[in-house]
Amino acid sequence: MQKMFIGLLSILLVAGSSFAETSGEDLYERGSYLDAESYFREKDMNNPKDPRWRYNRGCAAFKSDQLDASLSSFNSVTKRTEDPELLFRASYNAGNVLFQKGDFASASQFYIQALKIKPDDEDTRHNLSLALFKKKQANQEDQQKQCDNPQQGDQDQNSENKPQDGQQQDQNNQKNSQNQDQNKQDQDKQTADKKDEEQQKKDSEEKQDAQQQEEEKPDMSQELKAAQAMPSDEKNQEQSPEQKAQKMAAIKAKALLDNIQEDPSIMMKQMQSEKEGDARSGKHW
Repeated sequence: MQKMFIGLLSILLVAGSSFAETSGEDLYERGSYLDAESYFREKDMNNPKDPRWRYNRGCAAFKSDQLDASLSSFNSVTKRTEDPELLFRASYNAGNVLFQKGDFASASQFYIQALKIKPDDEDTRHNLSLALFKKKQANQEDQQKQCDNPQQGDQDQNSENKPQDGQQQDQNNQKNSQNQDQNKQDQDKQTADKKDEEQQKKDSEEKQDAQQQEEEKPDMSQELKAAQAMPSDEKNQEQSPEQKAQKMAAIKAKALLDNIQEDPSIMMKQMQSEKEGDARSGKHW
């Protein structure tokens, strides 16, 4: 079993400080950590450029169980100091405070920072290995808790099986698109069927009209038969000379009348010719 981590590095004796009974160092050594923390806090406020007072303030706060105040002081020193020894002490103690708080991952980072300054420091190495072990152990306990909680596991499984909002929306959009396509196909089919029905009705009406017109046509074959049955003796009957003369006179009269209707001057010429003919036929003395 690994031993517990090494405790905090002690406070620093600041040069020029008083060794009277009321000094912070004396209060710290006597175990009056709250009074020592108040003393170092006042010195820190009066000497903001000297980070040693803030470091001592962090040590006293840790001893009085003010872990957050202690960590804040040590972390501030690591950012302000350029002294390697003070940076090593502040990093090491910050790691110890975080270890005490159970934040083993952050504690490991501060121990690593301290080892960069003193790679061979055995206490820091020991604390780092212990922090890493505790970190691994905590991770295993968290995994075991998840395995021992079937309800949480079922929820995770249901969460995995349940489609995400974006996927559900895509499925709904795809389904709506398919429905729209199907509706359009149905409408196109209905339109085509209606056109076919109208065309069939139109063809049927045209066929009926044609049949009706065919039925209303006269029977030309009967008229032809009647015409063929007419006697032809009239054409072959011989006419008398008198009938022929009358017929010829009628034909000439009709022709003359047609010519007069087309050209009235023919009538004038005919009258003039008849007048002159009468004169020529008479005697002129």
